[in-house]
Amino acid sequence: MKNLTNLINNKVSINEKNFYTLIIGLNPSQGARSPRLWNKVYKKKKSNCRMYPADVSLKNLRNFVNFLKKDEKFLGGSVTAPYKIEIMKYLDEIDFNAKKIGSINTIVKKGNKIKGYNTDYFGAFETLKKIRSNKDILVIGAGGASKAVIIASVDKFKKSNFFFLNRKKKKLNFIKKINFLKKSKILNKLNDIHSLKNIDLVINTTSVGFDTWVKTKKKVYNLKFFSPFINLIKMVSIKTSSDRIFKKKNLKLIKKDSKNLKNFFVNHKKITIFDIIYKPNKTKLLRFAEKSGKVGHNGLEMNLIQAVKGFVLVNKNNNFYKVKKIMESHG
Repeated sequence: MKNLTNLINNKVSINEKNFYTLIIGLNPSQGARSPRLWNKVYKKKKSNCRMYPADVSLKNLRNFVNFLKKDEKFLGGSVTAPYKIEIMKYLDEIDFNAKKIGSINTIVKKGNKIKGYNTDYFGAFETLKKIRSNKDILVIGAGGASKAVIIASVDKFKKSNFFFLNRKKKKLNFIKKINFLKKSKILNKLNDIHSLKNIDLVINTTSVGFDTWVKTKKKVYNLKFFSPFINLIKMVSIKTSSDRIFKKKNLKLIKKDSKNLKNFFVNHKKITIFDIIYKPNKTKLLRFAEKSGKVGHNGLEMNLIQAVKGFVLVNKNNNFYKVKKIMESHG
């Protein structure tokens, strides 16, 4: 496995005699849930196969995928941020539904070819089932998982009015092609959120709120101190992974974000929050929502269902509910 370890930034120890699966991203070794869930099923089934996190830099992504195509022991796995769209160009085939969504989160090896799938849709829809019908819905984000969540939301709430916001408006061009989308409006800037009235549901599909230290050149930052209601252009990165130092450097921004959240929840009485982040269990957005007496849902169930679907695809296991039961009991 020497060639594999040369292409990733974290340390893994894979037995060359055994089959293996991976979760591929920029830094899944810092908290991705899928290895824990998949490996519980492997152990329950007494399989020698295991899932490992693979921290891959963008410059190595193409070579990494090409290596996996040639490796007979690689079965497939998951793809996480920020490569759910980027990795598609290096795959041999994309599933029809994944093409419609525009991103993938699961790859399956067959021979020396790799096919991409998207199971985020099923995970998102499962959580949305628990949310009552909503007239006006605000969706924030348009990244790798966002498209699947947006399509699931439109399928679930066919008669609703949708408002979309993303830092780069061009990434939201795909919504014009979504079936069943009756009424929608793309917001021009973040401040437009505060002009909305009587929003029933907010869906955060961004990574703002996720608890992990992200490296940028020689510095790091952590988005767990923020919500998607603040512009992070003035956020200050620091040299070491210290909560205390980071909070001190960004105190003004953190307080402004808190004020924005309080004002928003005061102006929207009956609102539900669906934040697809699962680490931490309660993001800043969800904590402020609960303090205001609002209903909140995190991304744990979405993450579980997509993991089950992915496991079934990669390992050619048709017993979805048995796999789900194992992952639920140990997840």
